[in-house]
Amino acid sequence: MTGITNPTEEYFKDGTWGWDGTQWRKIGLLFGYYDRLAGKTVNDNATAGTNIVDSATVPAGELWVVQLIAGLNLNTAVTSIRLILVAGSISCGLLDEVPAAANRWVTWTGEIVLKEGDKIQAAFLGCTAGDDIILIWWGYKVATT
Repeated sequence: MTGITNPTEEYFKDGTWGWDGTQWRKIGLLFGYYDRLAGKTVNDNATAGTNIVDSATVPAGELWVVQLIAGLNLNTAVTSIRLILVAGSISCGLLDEVPAAANRWVTWTGEIVLKEGDKIQAAFLGCTAGDDIILIWWGYKVATT
């Protein structure tokens, strides 16, 4: 048999390898649990109109596997709550709840991977001055270093 066949050979010194049923292949980054991801950003004095609430950004040395994002306007119904992923100069809308009732969580669930510098946003359209608006996110962290 040609190629890498024995995991004790020199070839296996770099990285992790796995047998796919036909040959040994180098395995990419394994998504191993490092820590729980749980975050919350609150603006307890929104301005009238549109307000943007940001999560923290993903720090160096981590990936975030986000499994839940939710936004809430505690006080009044709004025209829309948009849950957005921001990756560099690219914004990707995940959910747009039109209209969004007061004191009701607008929730996205799934699984999306964020890397260093990425963040989550919630856009609240049609706020009343003084509204309390909240963004939360949940998932797990993967260490990359």
